[in-house]
Amino acid sequence: MSQKIKNILFDMGGVIITLNKQEALDRFTAIGFPNIEDYLGEFRQKGIFLEYEEGKISPENFYKEFRRLSGDENIPAEAIDNGWLGFLADIPPYKLELLKELRKKYNVYLISNTNPSVFKWASSSDFSPEGLPIQAFFDKCYLSFEIGYAKPDKEIFDFIIADSGMVPSQTLFLDDGKANIDIANEFGFESYLVDQTEDLRKVFTDRGLL
Repeated sequence: MSQKIKNILFDMGGVIITLNKQEALDRFTAIGFPNIEDYLGEFRQKGIFLEYEEGKISPENFYKEFRRLSGDENIPAEAIDNGWLGFLADIPPYKLELLKELRKKYNVYLISNTNPSVFKWASSSDFSPEGLPIQAFFDKCYLSFEIGYAKPDKEIFDFIIADSGMVPSQTLFLDDGKANIDIANEFGFESYLVDQTEDLRKVFTDRGLL
C-alpha cells in the first residue's frame, strides 16, 4: 500500500477528536430540549440537527427551531452551541503531531459531518494547545454543512473526489462509522475503521506509511 497511497482522508469526530455523546445529550437536556436522544446519533443526526449539519438551515434558524421545540424562546445561542461542544471530549496531543508528520509526505484532508457551531470552535485558536485552528493541520477541510450532504451520502464523496482530484485507490480513508467505511469501499478507497481509543500511529506504521 505504501507505494500507491498519496492522500490521507480523516474523519474528525471519533478519529481526530475523542467524542463523548452522553455529555452532549446531558447538556442539551439541561437547557430543556425534550427527547434529545431521538435526534442525536453516534455518526449521523436526525431532524433539525441533521438539517444543520447538511447546511439546510442557518445557525439563526437552527437556534429558532431549537427554542420552539424546547418551548423556551430565551435559550441563548451560546448555550445551544455549548450543547454541541459537549460531543468534543479531547484531542490526544500525538494526533496533531501525527497530522504534521503525514503532511510532509501526503495530501491530508478532513471530511466531517459537522455544523457551524462546532466548526466555529475548531476554526479558532482554542482548537490546539499551540493556538492553531484545525485548518492548519489539513490541506483542505470538507464539511457536510458547506457541501450540503452528510456521510454516508454518496454525493459528499463525489464532491470531494471532484474538488481535490484525489484517486480513491490512492487514498486511505479513516472513519469510526461502519456505514461510512462501507460507502467509501464502494468508491474504491483504501479504508480503516477506527476505534477512538486506539493509537492511530500504529495504523500508519503497520502499513509502512510513516
